Amino acid sequence: MEIYYRGGGSSGDFARIDTMTMTRKCVGRDTCGARCDSLEIEFENAAGWYSWGPREDDEIIVSQDGYNTGIMYLNTILPEDGKFRILATALPCKARRKEYRSYTNKTIEDIMRACAARTGMSFQIFGIDGKTVIPYIEQENESAAAFLHRLLTWEGARLKCVDGSYTAIGLEYAQGRDAHQKIEISAQQRGAEYQRGGAKLKGVTVKTPYAEVSAEDLTVDDRHSSLIVSETPAMNDLQAGRWARNILRFHNLECESLTLATGFNPGMTAMTRIDITGATDADGDWLIVDTEHDFYNRATKTRMRRCVGAVK
Repeated sequence: MEIYYRGGGSSGDFARIDTMTMTRKCVGRDTCGARCDSLEIEFENAAGWYSWGPREDDEIIVSQDGYNTGIMYLNTILPEDGKFRILATALPCKARRKEYRSYTNKTIEDIMRACAARTGMSFQIFGIDGKTVIPYIEQENESAAAFLHRLLTWEGARLKCVDGSYTAIGLEYAQGRDAHQKIEISAQQRGAEYQRGGAKLKGVTVKTPYAEVSAEDLTVDDRHSSLIVSETPAMNDLQAGRWARNILRFHNLECESLTLATGFNPGMTAMTRIDITGATDADGDWLIVDTEHDFYNRATKTRMRRCVGAVK
């Protein structure tokens, strides 16, 4: 495990921390959606850590066995009992500011660029069309990340905040990629937990004063219920239909989960495809939504959702 620290802004160099003598805990969370990547590190020697003069938004990177957290920003400092615990996130502190803003006839790319510029971030788009025009949308007393998460969910993507970037990753794009790993599990395997959660929806209707369009999941039978969504600002049938399909996909994505506890696995990252085999109910195609890497104890806990079927 290697930890690198840079204080006082991004103009200086990163310094390597002596992890053998100072670190007693280091857990990184690699996630997407409503949460951003984060780090929790506990140091044995509080006095030694104070000598660094830590401040909010100082930058930290952890790497191990080919895995790299990207830049994390110091968020919280918690000295206690001679130890020193810090929390860092993939968003700088100023990105937590909540705002009211409106956007008229802007593309997804325009909106992401504006949010990135105001919060000292960059942006990337994978698997959705960044040139798609949004007729009207409001940022309603939300942080930039919370606002982008809401918009991108309607547009069929997950927001991943990583290495100083707001990154949009399309759900269909992520599901359609080749599996990064194939894992075989058995019914008696320790560290594996398969669950069926809430009921899937047969359909979703997006209804506004300007449009009303329905979508359905062809893999779900008619006994399942449908949902009417009326709080979106869809301004035409094309937009309402796109948002109905994507709301349905993300709802049904949450209905089956698989959690795996393994040794340290650097290939487990959010929005990565995994194939599960072993003749159990968990067989099939899965998408990682959240991973905890315990760098100190060399362990990984991965949470996945089963890929959703055909939605039209």
